[in-house]
Amino acid sequence: MRRSTGVSAVLIVAVLVLGFVVGVVVGSSGRSTVTVTETFRTLVTTTEVVGRTVTLTETVTQTGGQIGAVCFSRTMDCASIIISLIDSAQQGVLVAVFSFTSNPLADALIRAHRRGVEVRVVIEMEQANVRGSEYERLRSAGVAVRLDGNSDLMHHKFMVVDGRVVVTGSYNWSAAAEDRNDENIVVIYGEEIAALYSREFERVWARAS
Repeated sequence: MRRSTGVSAVLIVAVLVLGFVVGVVVGSSGRSTVTVTETFRTLVTTTEVVGRTVTLTETVTQTGGQIGAVCFSRTMDCASIIISLIDSAQQGVLVAVFSFTSNPLADALIRAHRRGVEVRVVIEMEQANVRGSEYERLRSAGVAVRLDGNSDLMHHKFMVVDGRVVVTGSYNWSAAAEDRNDENIVVIYGEEIAALYSREFERVWARAS
């Protein structure tokens, strides 16, 4: 009976996620802005996994936002979208990114810093000294930049602008992501979603150095 309950909970989560993805795809094909509002109930189940009892708990409160843009690199200019958002920032820009080797994106952050916007960046430690890394350049320009403190990988690729806009996806801030890889970004407008990403950024920032 417990195994059946566990399977049911997993199916519920899968249906919710599938519904969200389908809604985004259908909505984005018919209009430029998609409203995203999801409500998840608390799911608690106990099941047997390889002889061990595992309790799965999923609690997510309602969040709302609007998808303002979806971009696929190689075929579209994703860097320009990110740059335009940085250039529009008035209060703060938070960036957590695995690899950062893009000169145009670094230029945009430096411009924002010089006009008084709070800019903070966390980069994966293993990527700090790779060829073309923007780490030292950002530091030299006075941008607050840290290397992550995770002993494994900090694999995030997201940005929060002014506490209300989130850019996320697979896209690293690199020339390869823009010109060679198949990558994507999604731009989400919404203070609640931005608050979730900001909280995660602060957690990573506190462990970084």
